[in-house]
Amino acid sequence: MAILGITNRTENWQTAQHFAPLFGHGSVRLARRLLGTGAGLESGDVRLELFWHPVRDWRHAQKLSRPAMESQLVTTYERLFGEHGDKLGEKVEAFRGLQRPSDSYTGVKRTKLASNLANTEIDVVLESPTHLFIGEAKHEMRFHASAAHVLTHQLIREYVTSRVLLDLLNSDKTVVPFVVGGTAADLRRQEQVKFMRQHYGLRPENVLEWSDIEALR
Repeated sequence: MAILGITNRTENWQTAQHFAPLFGHGSVRLARRLLGTGAGLESGDVRLELFWHPVRDWRHAQKLSRPAMESQLVTTYERLFGEHGDKLGEKVEAFRGLQRPSDSYTGVKRTKLASNLANTEIDVVLESPTHLFIGEAKHEMRFHASAAHVLTHQLIREYVTSRVLLDLLNSDKTVVPFVVGGTAADLRRQEQVKFMRQHYGLRPENVLEWSDIEALR
């Protein structure tokens, strides 16, 4: 039903409509779908949340000052993704489909990086005893990229945020990325999706359409 006869076309509304019915038992069905196996998951093993701001809320829970937050985030990022870690900047630079501003991913400015991480929102997140599932939902918009960010590309930023936070929490959960949108074939052609498939474990089966989510209700 449209309000005042005006259809709500926002991604948040589309996401809420499709995923809210999965709260409870439906979240297990979604997790099983994303793992490609039942994996021994039972009702109550999986929690689902929408529009998650993990670093912002982690900082609040830890009562960290901004300098303390920046120090922990930047140190962890550099260890995991810097020159002595995953070398994320080199991966992005070598991937022809993505444009990387010269000061992104490497030569990190502490305050800007911390701000990127603290303001990252993940549309759909599920937690099981062994996995953290992070989902990006797209309706009519493309995957965001901004040269103003240290972590320029949206899907990469969400994955990095999740990995950094898990490390800070001393958690060994595996990050499972997924995307959902109108047409899976169109989503798979997106360069950020191709990058995540090549480097960070985005399974082609986890590029979903809205109808796939409806089928899990």
